[in-house]
Amino acid sequence: MQAYTFNQRVENLYKSYFSTYSNISISLNEDQIKIYLIDKQNLDSASLELKKFEHYYQISFWDGYSQSEVIETFNEKESAKTLKRFMKKLLKILNR
Repeated sequence: MQAYTFNQRVENLYKSYFSTYSNISISLNEDQIKIYLIDKQNLDSASLELKKFEHYYQISFWDGYSQSEVIETFNEKESAKTLKRFMKKLLKILNR
């Protein structure tokens, strides 16, 4: 039995939160994960981005208006927890 990769776990989280929304998108590759709202009225709409570096992960959250957060973690477990927290914030933004 093969274990899930980090990207597969993030993609499953994404599907569990956003499967019913058509105005949100995800982009996954080996070094970066981007989740962003598609909003034609706000060119700088809410987004969530994870960048993988050699010894740490950098997670950036932008609410589309004024709140920006950048968090650095040193393992996948903490990164996944932080992504989950920010996904919940994106969900609140979608439900406004």
